[in-house]
Order: sequence, then structure tokens, then C-alpha cells
Amino acid sequence: MSEGFMAMIEVVVLLIAPLLAGGLSLIIHRSALLHAINLTSMSLLVASEIMITRTVLTDGPFTALGQLVYLDALSAFILFIIGAVGLACSLYMRSYMDEQVARGVIAPGRLNMFFFLFHMFLLAMVIATVANSVGVQWVAIEATTLTTTFLIAFWRRRQSLEAGWKYLILCSVGISLALFGVVLTYYSSLHVLGDVSEALNVTQLLPVADRLNPHVLKLAFIFILVGYGTKVGLVPMHSWLPDAYTEAPAPVAAMLAGVLEIVAVYAILRMRMIVDHALSPAFTGGLLTLLGFASFVTAAFFILIQHNYKRLFAYSSIEHMGIAMIGFGVGGPLGTFGGLLHLLNHAFAKSMAFFAAGNIHRRFHTVEIGQVHGLAIAQPWTAMALLIAGLALSALPPFASFVSEMQVVSALSAEGVPGQRLTNSSGMVTLALSDQFSRLGLTGLFLLCAVLAFSGLLYRITGMVWGTPPEGIVRGETWTLGHLPIIVLAAALVGFSFFLPQPIRQLLEQATHILLLH
Repeated sequence: MSEGFMAMIEVVVLLIAPLLAGGLSLIIHRSALLHAINLTSMSLLVASEIMITRTVLTDGPFTALGQLVYLDALSAFILFIIGAVGLACSLYMRSYMDEQVARGVIAPGRLNMFFFLFHMFLLAMVIATVANSVGVQWVAIEATTLTTTFLIAFWRRRQSLEAGWKYLILCSVGISLALFGVVLTYYSSLHVLGDVSEALNVTQLLPVADRLNPHVLKLAFIFILVGYGTKVGLVPMHSWLPDAYTEAPAPVAAMLAGVLEIVAVYAILRMRMIVDHALSPAFTGGLLTLLGFASFVTAAFFILIQHNYKRLFAYSSIEHMGIAMIGFGVGGPLGTFGGLLHLLNHAFAKSMAFFAAGNIHRRFHTVEIGQVHGLAIAQPWTAMALLIAGLALSALPPFASFVSEMQVVSALSAEGVPGQRLTNSSGMVTLALSDQFSRLGLTGLFLLCAVLAFSGLLYRITGMVWGTPPEGIVRGETWTLGHLPIIVLAAALVGFSFFLPQPIRQLLEQATHILLLH
């Protein structure tokens, strides 16, 4: 078989697996069959992603299905995160969802609807990642809004319905702004490519990006950054996120924090690649750094005052997305590589944190930090997962998040904010700020916020782990399949700080090269 045909088969499996699983979930009601379909679908998806990664690393970027699909190292890296976290969530869901049915939280007849929505959510994120057209990408990201609204409100409580509506309204406003950015991009491309159906394809836009109208592209990027930034949870578009993460089922919260945010970041980075060919990277870099610091600073202070452990993890997500954005904004090989690695580390640590949160809620029936203590006695496996996730999210060694965060702060201290040097009409270079003062000041602010977030997160988590469990809380924890992804994720978070597997390192290096190729 030809390489092109094999690549097409890999892409078809990637798309068909969640679509078929979602369709089967609508007509099947037996719990065991739904879980089997879920795990089979995820296994096929992961297998196709592995094959795609091998193809990309060996042969470079490729298109498939008549230019509808475009895959390079950057999209393969995002697919790796989707597959890894998605498979972990599927393993965790076996015990989690069955217990919710046994307790009467979910009617047995509604379980299949949960799996249908989950697979459609997964499919939408895969399409957003592999789509060649930024227009199709927008449609797919909008589809994630529709599916996740129902997943967030799945418990049908007043608070979950309120969180779902808030998420729907704010993300719909954001996605509408992103659509305006896509329309502006199309308007700019018309003057170069003409009125063709492929005028929004990345493969068509990148070669002619330097001929696109820079003023229109500036506006387009701002709208797209604000629009997709709402999905990422960047400040000030973040207000939906704490409520949604608190009310969503644990595996859904893990997918929102570990995958959806990262897919939205990917959409921003794809647009940035086009804009940076027409403008100086200082423009996009400055905006990313600004929103990154706004998110990092805001989240660090809000972490200190949280009394709800799910909201605690929600603000931690805002913090870490801010750190990644600072890395991408500062740019350079170190900042960009650090930003990508930080996305991976955050996906693993945050999904493990929400698995632990789901276990805690099932045992203690509360999300209040003050009412949870003695986890080490009541739920030793969960206590270990919570502590490891907390240490990783605090970026303490030997966890890989320490490595990526140090790469970002090192790039910041070495490079500073892009675009500090401006050229006046006489051609003389003037300094908008003292280079050295700016770098030292921003590095100091970064480290201060890191210390605040570290202190707040560990203070809350250690208070939950140690002590004596409240009266009436069952002590001891039975091993289930849901503990397997926790152990694997914990091993990865520690192991990646010492050794990155060669395929992952190659993906990161090639993705970094793609983002820096202006």
C-alpha cells in the first residue's frame, strides 16, 4: 500500500472511531456494553494517533481527504494529548459512572446519553485539531460548546444547570467573536487567493501570508485571541470556568481542563502562525504575554482564598494556561518549547487532580475543603493522587512541570516582552522600557505569583490529606480500574522530568520549529 493511502486510513479511523461509538451509544443501554464500546473506540483512536505521529515524524506534514485534513508535528502533539487524557478518562469512567448509577444520581436510561455526548465532544476536538480550514476548525470548536454544555449540566441540579447556561452564554459570545476573526481572515485572503473554497485552508494561507493585509490580520487575531481565549479561560474571559469545573462530572472536568483548553490554545497558535508571516511576531507575542500575565496574576491570588477544591483546581487551570501563554508570547526556542511541554504537563496533572476530586466527592459528599481531612486514612490511593497532582501543579521538582515552568521563566528573563524596542521615524531605536528593568520586573512578578500559587495550593491540599477523617466516613479504599490511569499519569509526571521518550521529544522539537518558522 502507498504511504498516502495508509495515511488516509489512519485519519479515517481517527474520525470514525468516536463517531461510530457515539452512534452505538444512542441505541445501547447496557452499562457493560457502553463501557466496552468506549474503551474500544478510545483504543482505536489512540492507535491511529500513534500511527499518525510515526508518519509525521518520518515523512513530515501531510494532507488527506482532499485537502480537508492537514497534519504536522503540532497537530500530532495535540492529538497525543487528546488520546492520552481521553483514554485515562475512559478507564476512570468505569467505576465512576457505575457508582453514580448505583447511587441513583443518574437514571440507568440516561447513561447512554452521557457516552454519546462524550464521544461527540471527543470527535469535535479531533476535527478542530486536524482540520485544514480555520473555518471548519471554528465549527468544530463551536460543536464542543454544544456538547459540553449538556455534559456540565448533566446532573440536572440547579447549580449545574446554572453553570451550564453560564458556560453556554459566555462561550457563545466568545466563539462569535472568533467567527468575526475568521471572516476577517477570509476577507483578507480574497484579495490574494480569490473567491475559492480553499481560501481559509492553512496550506493555502501560509505560503501567501506575507501578502495578506496586515491591518485586517491584526483585527482578525485580536478577535480570535479573545474568542478562543474564552475557551482557554484566560482572564478576563474566565468567569464561566470555576462554576463549570465545579459542577461537571469528574471525567468531564478532566477533559475540559486537560484537553479542551489546549485545543483552544492550538487554534490560537495556528492563527498566530499566519499572522506572524504578515506582521512582526512582537505584535502577537505582546498580546499573548499580556493575557498570560493577567491570567497568572489573577489566578495566583484567587487560589489563596478558595474553599472549594474543584474551584481551586479551576483557578489552577487559569494559572497554568497563563504560564503557557507567557512562554508562547516571549517566544524563542526555549519559551516555545517550554510552553508546549507545559501544556502536556498540565493536561496530565490536572486530569489526575480531577480524578482525585471525583473520588473525594463520592466518599465525602462535599466540595468544601474544610469538611475534607484524613484522606490518607480514608482513601490512601486518592490521597496519593491528590498529593502528587498538587505537587506537580505547584511545579516542584522532580515533576516535569518544574522543568517546563523553569524554561518559561528562563526565556522571560533572557528575552523580556516582545516588541519593547520601537523604531521611530528617524530610524533610531528607542526603548519603550528599560530592557533590563523590564526583564527583572516581569521575572520577579512571575516568581512572586508562582510562590503565591504554590503556597495556596499546597496549604489546601495538605490540609485535606492529613488528619483524622470525620465521623461516619468509611475508611479504606478498594482497588479499581479507575486507579490505573492515576498511577500511569503520576509516573509520567515524574518520569518526563528526567527522560522524555524520543517520539514525544521529536514532536515537541518539530512543533517548536513550526511555531518559530516565521
